[in-house]
Amino acid sequence: MNDLPLVEALLITASIITACTVLIIAIIKSGKFVKRTIHFFDDFLGEEERAGVPARPGFSARMSKLEGCIEKVSDRLEIIEYRVAEINYELQPNSGHSAKDAINRIEKRLNEIEERLNV
Repeated sequence: MNDLPLVEALLITASIITACTVLIIAIIKSGKFVKRTIHFFDDFLGEEERAGVPARPGFSARMSKLEGCIEKVSDRLEIIEYRVAEINYELQPNSGHSAKDAINRIEKRLNEIEERLNV
């Protein structure tokens, strides 16, 4: 019976060593995840300029810049749509005021002149 406390002590020691080993391995393995998480939040929140590293704007600053670009593109798109509508108007025959009507009149007159000259 004297061996029982020794066995218990060995089991407790082995359990502590196993727990510490598992804990150390978990810390080492999770280090990569923690590092990536820190990088994500640094990118999300932005970083101020420091020696040798330029400042990086955060998510909200980048989104504001993108929204400004989208507004500019939207304004340009409206102008392009207006100009395309004007061009389309000129290429469709209407009551004689479009470029298409003028071209048709010129072609008709040229055909009449050709007929007169050939006769």
